[in-house]
This record gives sequence, C-alpha cells and structure tokens, in this order.
Amino acid sequence: MQIILLETLNKLGKAGEVVSVKDGFAKNFLIPQKKAIIANKKNLNDLNSKMSQINENNMKKISEANELKAKLDGKEINIQMEANEDGNLYGNLGPRQIRDRLINDFSIDIEPGNIVLDNISAIGSHDVTLRIYDDISATLKLEITKKI
Repeated sequence: MQIILLETLNKLGKAGEVVSVKDGFAKNFLIPQKKAIIANKKNLNDLNSKMSQINENNMKKISEANELKAKLDGKEINIQMEANEDGNLYGNLGPRQIRDRLINDFSIDIEPGNIVLDNISAIGSHDVTLRIYDDISATLKLEITKKI
C-alpha cells in the first residue's frame, strides 16, 4: 500500500515522503495513529498544501529532540547487577532496564527499541546510545556495579 508519511519515522522515511508498506501495518498502526495517510490522487494534491504544516511539526520535534539530547548527553546512570568474582554478569542487561533507570533518574521515557546496546557481560563502564529522533542521538555513560 502506498502511503504519505505525516511524520518522520525511523527505518521508514521522512515526513512528506510517499512510501510502500504492508496493508496491515498501514491500516492497523500508521493511519489510526495519524502517522500517515493513504496516497491517493486527492491526498497527493493536498500534500503540497500540507507540507508547510508537516515541516513545522518536524522542526518542532527536532527542537524537542535537541533539548532532550542536551539533557541526556554525557549523563551517567548506575545499575547494580549480580556478578561472579571475575566481574562477569549473571544474566543480560537489556534496554528495558536502562529505560526503567532513565524514568527513575531523569523522568524521561524512551522506547526500548531506541536504546542501542553492545553486548554487555561484565561490570564496569559502558557507553549506551539513545536514538531520540531521526538522526539525533545521545550517548550515556552506564556504570554497572556488583550487587552486594
């Protein structure tokens, strides 16, 4: 199905672009959440008039993302996990744990899919990348300590 994006979406496209997606994704997610409209003749003609509004919304989201980046970039979060004597973790550290820590420490909610983690298997200091919007991302310092 051909749709017109009303906002920039990761891995799909920028606001105002015409893209092809599966019918179910468009009908059940994008269109009901007002993230896209069907690309028919009428909507394509209306696209030019809506482009100024789409660009305005996009600029607003970019400025909000830059503010969020300024708040988070370089900050440090601490997580305690169980580990053996060598410092290897029992279990994995996932994006949801980092999301919960961000909510507790900074009252900021970021989708777990936007948290980029390397394979973290030992205590110590690690870098975590947060994809905030489009190509705007912030880097956090993650300090993992041994739970006593």
